[in-house]
Amino acid sequence: MKQFRHLTKIGARFCSLLQVTHFKCGGVAIGVGMQHHVADGFSGLHFINSWADLCRGVPIAVMPFIDRSLLRARDPPTPAYPHIEYQPAPAMLSEPPQAALTSKPATPPTAVAIFKLSRAELVRLRSQVPAREGAPRFSTYAVLAAHVWRCASLARGLPADQPTKLYCATDGRQRLQPPLPEGYFGNVIFTATPLANAGTVTAGVAEGASVIQAALDRMDDGYCRSALDYLELQPDLSALVRGAHTFRCPNLGLTSWVRLPIHDADFGWGRPVFMGPGGIAYEGLAFVLPSANRDGSLSVAISLQAEHMEKFRKLIYDF
Repeated sequence: MKQFRHLTKIGARFCSLLQVTHFKCGGVAIGVGMQHHVADGFSGLHFINSWADLCRGVPIAVMPFIDRSLLRARDPPTPAYPHIEYQPAPAMLSEPPQAALTSKPATPPTAVAIFKLSRAELVRLRSQVPAREGAPRFSTYAVLAAHVWRCASLARGLPADQPTKLYCATDGRQRLQPPLPEGYFGNVIFTATPLANAGTVTAGVAEGASVIQAALDRMDDGYCRSALDYLELQPDLSALVRGAHTFRCPNLGLTSWVRLPIHDADFGWGRPVFMGPGGIAYEGLAFVLPSANRDGSLSVAISLQAEHMEKFRKLIYDF
């Protein structure tokens, strides 16, 4: 039996890492790691899909447009909103203040799972929100996000008065005016952050969807430009870096890949049968994935504390 060839360690600074794994059955898996400050989902997939096109002898359809000045702050910077997306995430009300802790608490074990919702199940979920004339209209993302937020809050056993924040990544390319040029390469992610008490979130899908849709609708050119100005005025951007402290209980991050061309990387073998996150680094972080066979289903990949996952597993299909 051949000895496993261990990978060579590299430094922490890189723009992209690629790993190709060939299986005995003939299948191939391509792992991609990309520095998120350099490229968001659209730009990262622009690179991967262009690479795949070149492997098939097809020219790059859209050349990358690189001009960071399009995202610079105004002069002078004039933020017009408080930008709660950059404020600290709510902590559990029952936890003692951090300063009073004598030792670092043990990190609870986490579990990662993927839950598939069929087209019929998504239609049934949408039926829980009002459809009468004059009722607010919610996007599929808002409805699904409300359901996931509700299930996570119930699984975590959050009290009704517990504040909880949902982080929703939004693409600014078409929200900015004028829109960014086709092929803009960089990171244009702005974050909508619905904030509510758990009692509102768990009351029903319609209640959560209303909070989420309002936050998403706020993400227009004025808000995004204000966010750029707000960041320009911060003396230490490293203090705003998100991580485990951002998404952990009682909060949640739910990023949709539904509009990303995640199944278009054809290296000559056809479309991929699966594309998704290789892992989920933080508890409370989740992704919405479209189906590879275009059957209208959506999958939710999520990381939660192991004890919460067991409850979430039952709640996600209970509607």
